[in-house]
Amino acid sequence: MSSISLRALAVALGAVLAGCSEPPTELRREARVEGHVRLAGPARGDAYLFLFAPDEAPPEKRGVPRHVAAVSEVRLASGDARFRFSEVGPDVYRLWGFLDANGDADLTVDVLAQPGAGDWVPESSVELNVQPGQVLPVDLGLSRRVKRPLPAFQVVDQAEGGVVELTDSATEIVSFTVKSEGSGVLRGDAPRFFVRLADAEGDGTPDDVNGDGVFDLWPQFFLRFVPRPGQTVPLDNRGRPAQVIVPLLPNATPFLASLGGDASREVAVESLQLFVIPSAQSIIEEPGKGRVVTTLGAVPVGEYELWALNDEGGFWFVPNGLGRRTVDPLPGQALRFRVVHASADAGTGSP
Repeated sequence: MSSISLRALAVALGAVLAGCSEPPTELRREARVEGHVRLAGPARGDAYLFLFAPDEAPPEKRGVPRHVAAVSEVRLASGDARFRFSEVGPDVYRLWGFLDANGDADLTVDVLAQPGAGDWVPESSVELNVQPGQVLPVDLGLSRRVKRPLPAFQVVDQAEGGVVELTDSATEIVSFTVKSEGSGVLRGDAPRFFVRLADAEGDGTPDDVNGDGVFDLWPQFFLRFVPRPGQTVPLDNRGRPAQVIVPLLPNATPFLASLGGDASREVAVESLQLFVIPSAQSIIEEPGKGRVVTTLGAVPVGEYELWALNDEGGFWFVPNGLGRRTVDPLPGQALRFRVVHASADAGTGSP
């Protein structure tokens, strides 16, 4: 579940936000994708558009876009909603984007390069089959408004040295507490965790995917393995590395009475206690099968990120770009997580 990392693409936005200039003649051998943004709400904020590989586009997936374009608020307000992707190689893509109505998106910061509460997004991405030299017209409708703020957080008690050390023990029970925290970078209402029972089918019956007799909850939390050079993970049938995660279980006891087994209810809370499930899983997307989850024999040692996902696809993880900024870094967003062997002479436990 890699983030929508747009740092390498942000430099290209300066010219795009200024307007759509005609590409030089020598570039017209490449294809172009162009069209209009169709807004369901007010023309307030900049619109960002992306071309993804077919299996990496939001809202179902997350990946790194191959092309980026934008339409500034000034142009949208004047009625000029045109966008253009130039020099597009022939391939299959998915077009997706969002309107940053609150002005708090930042494509140079990993966790801020996504829509949040009040922004407008399409119902789904649009598949495009781009042919050589083609000028492909396509519009993108931004018809759904995002309700949830991003699940931004920090760990309540920071670990000494900025690192939380856990072990690969299959028996040790560890927990820590996260607090919803906008860190001064998110606009609108204060961040909250909106706790609700999961109901993927929308049939009113709460989900229990693993059959353990405990209802699944939103938001979801997990530790995501970040392998270093030389560390291996399982591969899919195309040779791509699997995502390896360690699930975290929110302590839902304080909220179960309020939820009452009803998937339509939710409880807004400021903090959650998370229990580490001492088991690692590899996640692979296979054609025709969808997501394939395999339990690994051991929790890999190494570095991890702490992730939160909400039911609208919004995400947050620590450490992130806010903690790595050279100017005004946020220490609460720089916390690292490390798994060591249980026999190692290292500190363990919760921060």
